[in-house]
Amino acid sequence: MENLRLTKQALGQLKKLNKSDKNTAKNIKSVLLSLNSGNITGEVLQGYSSFFKIRIGKFRLIHTTIDGILIVAIIEKRETVYKTFKHLVKNSDFLNL
Repeated sequence: MENLRLTKQALGQLKKLNKSDKNTAKNIKSVLLSLNSGNITGEVLQGYSSFFKIRIGKFRLIHTTIDGILIVAIIEKRETVYKTFKHLVKNSDFLNL
C-alpha cells in the first residue's frame, strides 16, 4: 500500500474502530485495498470535484488523489462526516501528511 496515505483523522478513526467495532474496521480495510488496487472509486463529492465518497455501512470514507498518491482524507459516521470535512477543508491544511 505504498500509494495510499491516511490523514491523522482517518488513521485515528480506523484505530478506534479496530478496538470498538472490528467488523466495520475490517470492511473499511477491505475498501482501502480495493481503492488502492483501482477496483473502486466512489461517487464525486458534491461541491468538491476532486474528492470522492464511499459508503461503508454507517460510515463514509472521503478520498482524493494528489500526485498519484491516494489520500484518504476522512472516515466518519454519515451524520457528521460532511460537516467535519467542510470544517477541515476550510480551517486547516489536513491533507499535508
